[in-house]
Amino acid sequence: MSPRPKRQRKLNEPPSATGFIPEDGDFDKNDIIVLLYEEFEAIKLADYEGLSQLEASKFMEVSRPTFTRIYDSARKKIARAFIEHKHLKIGGGDVVFNDKWYLCNHCESVFKLPPSTGSDVECPVCHSTDVIEIQNADIKHQKFRGRHGRGRHRDGMGSQPGNCVCPKCNYSISHVPGVPCNSQLCPTCNIQMVREDSFHHKNIINKRNHK
Repeated sequence: MSPRPKRQRKLNEPPSATGFIPEDGDFDKNDIIVLLYEEFEAIKLADYEGLSQLEASKFMEVSRPTFTRIYDSARKKIARAFIEHKHLKIGGGDVVFNDKWYLCNHCESVFKLPPSTGSDVECPVCHSTDVIEIQNADIKHQKFRGRHGRGRHRDGMGSQPGNCVCPKCNYSISHVPGVPCNSQLCPTCNIQMVREDSFHHKNIINKRNHK
């Protein structure tokens, strides 16, 4: 008897962060703990949003025992990363998003499009066609690299005041300390916001202007 096919886990959107590393930079770059998308979602729903495991399992469209296994696995991985000083990377797994999310390999913008979108996808920021769909990606090959955190440290911005800006239409809102700009979408363009004048923002503008 063949095993029952594994059901895809339902998520609203990919995480705004792509991983975490020890602050002092002292870790083995080849020793990575992979937190799957569904494991990140389980932590988010249960520990951040405060849903019961039954409520969270319904949201992800899995059984409660399955959610419990995902949740327990996520907590063990996070604990190992903290205690053993390891790089924690987020990605991969058998998931489906409510919308189609894409990463531009040229300017690294992250954006979403309706599920009905065809195969010919173009980045709305730099108009490159070198884009990948952020879904069911192999963690060993995907290019979703955690670029935003590096940009903030490189510019020395830390928690200083500033704006979150859309890299396409330049719509901006005041940055809220502790809330990553890339956790917010431009209401018009459906593109992740970036920190104004950050390394990533300047990189996007530069590549858009040279496309």
